Amino acid sequence: MNKEQPKITPFYDCDYQLFDTHLEFYTAMGFTITYYQKAPYRFASVERAGIGEFGFYGVKKFEEEGNKGGCYVQVPNVREVYEELKANLKSYYGKIPTKGTPRFSRLNKTAEDWRVNITDASGNCIIIGEPLGDSTELMAAEEARVKALTSKFEKAYAQAYRFAYSKEDFLAARNTLEVAFLKFHQDASNEVLFKAKVLQAEVFSFLDQKSLAEKSVQQAYEIELKLAEKETLKETFQKLEEIKEQIS
Repeated sequence: MNKEQPKITPFYDCDYQLFDTHLEFYTAMGFTITYYQKAPYRFASVERAGIGEFGFYGVKKFEEEGNKGGCYVQVPNVREVYEELKANLKSYYGKIPTKGTPRFSRLNKTAEDWRVNITDASGNCIIIGEPLGDSTELMAAEEARVKALTSKFEKAYAQAYRFAYSKEDFLAARNTLEVAFLKFHQDASNEVLFKAKVLQAEVFSFLDQKSLAEKSVQQAYEIELKLAEKETLKETFQKLEEIKEQIS
């Protein structure tokens, strides 16, 4: 006998004063408001097929009392979902909000999945991801891989990458890369140096350090790569082009 799967609806605290702005971001992505009230308290729900439903409660003293929440939504087609949400945001705002709040990240690959990080106006985070396998096994394998690396630069790059794309700690990513380029760049291959420069450009862009981002973009293009390496780095080159367009 077939039974319906249980439905889980996360609820988030939201800034009372930014409540409608908060909902605007979700509708801009293509979510539908399924419930809305302003009194006796502010509460709303939004839903989108293929992702799920989310509820929001307006907190009047959000800065002192509000809690920022988060959840992970597993999907079988993250690239398709990403492109649809991205297109909706571009259509609504005229550009993709990639920094500050609200923001919408690029599609990035981590050790355990492909993912996009979405942070709303109140700082709540929704990660939409497509797993590459068992996360526990993949993370253990990644830790073993990094531990076995002989290049200090490559180890630093791996840590900075995780800071940026798994934890969205861009300051830690920036500082880790600064030390790596200063002290360890001589023991890195051009391929790893290129990937690290692209990551550094994105980190600087996110932190609104435009001149440094532009410098990193230019330095990335100046790194000499073989044809086979360029083919392997095709997606990284695409990301570099996106960053260049974003900061221009």
